[in-house]
Amino acid sequence: MPLRHSSFFGLFLFACLLGTRAAYGADTPIQQTSQGYQITYPKYSALVSNDGCLDSLRVGGSEFLDANVGFRHGSYFYQNGPLKTPNVRVSGPNEIVARGDKAAITYTFTPEGMTWTTENETDQGMVFFLILPPQAGGAIDPNGQIVRTPVAQNEPEVSFVRDHNTLHVRGSDKLWGPFEGDTQVWEQDIAPHAQRTIAFDFGTATEAQVTQIDRLRAPQVVPVSDVTLLSPRDYQVFQRQTRLNGHILISGRVRPECDRVEARVQGKSLTGSLPGRWRPLVLQPITQAFSEDLPVTAGGWYTVEVRAFKGRQVVGQTTVAHVGVGEVFVGAGQSNSTNSGQERIQETSGLVSSFSGTTWQLANDPQPGTHDRSGSGSFWPAFGDAMVARYHVPIGVAVTGHGGTSVNQWQPDAELFQWMMTRIYELGPNGFRAVLWHQGESDVGMASEDYAARLTTVIEASKQLAGWEFPWFVAQVSYINPHLVSFPTTRNAQKHLWETGVALEGPDTDTLTGDYRDFGGQGIHFSPKGLRAHGQMWADKVSVYLDRVLAATDKQGAGR
Repeated sequence: MPLRHSSFFGLFLFACLLGTRAAYGADTPIQQTSQGYQITYPKYSALVSNDGCLDSLRVGGSEFLDANVGFRHGSYFYQNGPLKTPNVRVSGPNEIVARGDKAAITYTFTPEGMTWTTENETDQGMVFFLILPPQAGGAIDPNGQIVRTPVAQNEPEVSFVRDHNTLHVRGSDKLWGPFEGDTQVWEQDIAPHAQRTIAFDFGTATEAQVTQIDRLRAPQVVPVSDVTLLSPRDYQVFQRQTRLNGHILISGRVRPECDRVEARVQGKSLTGSLPGRWRPLVLQPITQAFSEDLPVTAGGWYTVEVRAFKGRQVVGQTTVAHVGVGEVFVGAGQSNSTNSGQERIQETSGLVSSFSGTTWQLANDPQPGTHDRSGSGSFWPAFGDAMVARYHVPIGVAVTGHGGTSVNQWQPDAELFQWMMTRIYELGPNGFRAVLWHQGESDVGMASEDYAARLTTVIEASKQLAGWEFPWFVAQVSYINPHLVSFPTTRNAQKHLWETGVALEGPDTDTLTGDYRDFGGQGIHFSPKGLRAHGQMWADKVSVYLDRVLAATDKQGAGR
């Protein structure tokens, strides 16, 4: 920057600062800097950035916001993507207003705390996020219970703890995480044309609270005299058999000699809270192993506890915190079935989980388990959230695809087919609802009858080898770019599979053009807007089938 421009910019900032102090007095806590507006009080300091987001909130020297993940801001509005509020002005000695095209926020600062008013100025709902760093490793609910963060639960108010400092926040609808590492997300939902309030105050944690949080965050050492669980795993979803009925497989072993093993499942189901009674498990006395399917009403997340006894003494016990009974789906195909979208997106319901083949985790992008190990965005979080909104049960996905592949590479003698089948074997008979296939862009030059025949081979072989019948959904997809939006050869082949009953009808994603695609609408993959639309389209198609299946099981149950 030339010297004269640099000097002018410095004089401009100095004039703005003088103007702020002149208008509101020398005691105003708000000072303008090149980064935005700095607010300083003895108890805390904050920074409102030039685009209206709060990027820093330090309490007693401890930073409580993480501005280095997601949208790269510690707080922001979100509606089909992050929103900016770049029209920022100081509206009083201790007040800042930030406004954008769709949302506005008013920050009011006092020596003891802050009050924010969030406003949705659109006809659709939106959310407001606070992103807390991993170092804010504990939270205290209104009942005084301390939990380790990140945590997924609904709380109207919560106190976060970092070092010995506390940040108490009121006005939330849910907490969820992890988000890009171990960050904790605080969420407020804002209805169309509505205002919400967020209130903050600050304090100091007791030594007992700090000690308890340190213990929660310490690496967990499993004692020798303990129970080893093979199933369930944390965040595992079991496929339900009817709308209400499902089961949870509880299997494992006990290292010390014991006489009996018990298990209980607690949490909220579709019909209300589970009884939470301890149930005996069949124990093999020689191997000290146990394995049993426990009938459980659909719902979750559930807590599963297992304990082993020698006489009246507990000699081993373990707990799994997140287990669900709901709907599970296997994904296969090429890049738009994997993690090739423009940006990573996150599930927001807290009830969508992804299976890698070894572990389950919240289904935030990138999805684990893909053959291509891709690392960007996918439609799966949006699909899961849409299914949760409709059915109110946990949703599990197992994604196996590989970008840029032809249907020829998925034939039964090929590696990709075996990769997909491994996941099908791991989930087991009746362990998932359907396979969702999204592929075709690589085969637009293939004759319709050839594509249909080769995909039919894949579908029939998968069922034969698995040993049970499950449906395949096939999307209608051939889009390459804005100049090559549709290829009848591929589309007709996919439609033929629907018409002949080989597969069920998936979404027509060739209709997602313009800003639904990446690179400003020029790419083959999806933008964040496109990923969410893609997920919703899949949910709409799957729901047509699932509603029919659930209605049939309801009728069968009523006839018994």
